[in-house]
Amino acid sequence: MMVFVIVMLATVTLDGFTETPAWVAIVLWFEEADWLLPALLWAQSHGVGLLTFVKSLALVATPLIFLGVFLLFARLMAVAARTSPDRAGRTTMEVACLFVLYLIPIVVAYHLAHYLSYMLLAGQLIIPLASDPFGYGWDLLRTAGYSMNIAVTSARFVWLTSVIVIVAGHIIAVYLSHLAALTVFAGPAAARRSQYPMVLLMICYTVISLWILA
Repeated sequence: MMVFVIVMLATVTLDGFTETPAWVAIVLWFEEADWLLPALLWAQSHGVGLLTFVKSLALVATPLIFLGVFLLFARLMAVAARTSPDRAGRTTMEVACLFVLYLIPIVVAYHLAHYLSYMLLAGQLIIPLASDPFGYGWDLLRTAGYSMNIAVTSARFVWLTSVIVIVAGHIIAVYLSHLAALTVFAGPAAARRSQYPMVLLMICYTVISLWILA
């Protein structure tokens, strides 16, 4: 479950990142790196182009990076929550498995923000399909001739809605994580200390997501 949540968070972040100038710079760096030329030529000989090669590499590396970062912060949370140096407390893996669920509001917010415009536009195709669900030429609801309205949304609307959704998702995640910490760790002081790394991690997620969105 922990890996699944992290993969969901990492893949949608990568999908947005591939639309940024930073991604273009990375692809160009791979293209100009002489020491990577043999690997790229080998990949091309097997029908894999440069862009596919880089995307495949990123699709493998990004979840691993996100998982490593999350486990690092889970370790910091476990150490911060210890009531005394000689008391073991929760292990890193226990903390990671317990608190990864409170990243789900962030995952949901990322997906809503990233696919909002696509949902509003492509979602309109449901209207004609409702009249002719099997492609037999029916017009059951008199909507078979409906054409997609691209004016239903705008860049300003998508930007403002996405920002609100992302910020709200992070606030909910921080709040739920704090409530969980009060029951997981020994005492309010330990719970509060454990949340400092978690809040820092979520702030980093917020900054990255808003930068990608911008």
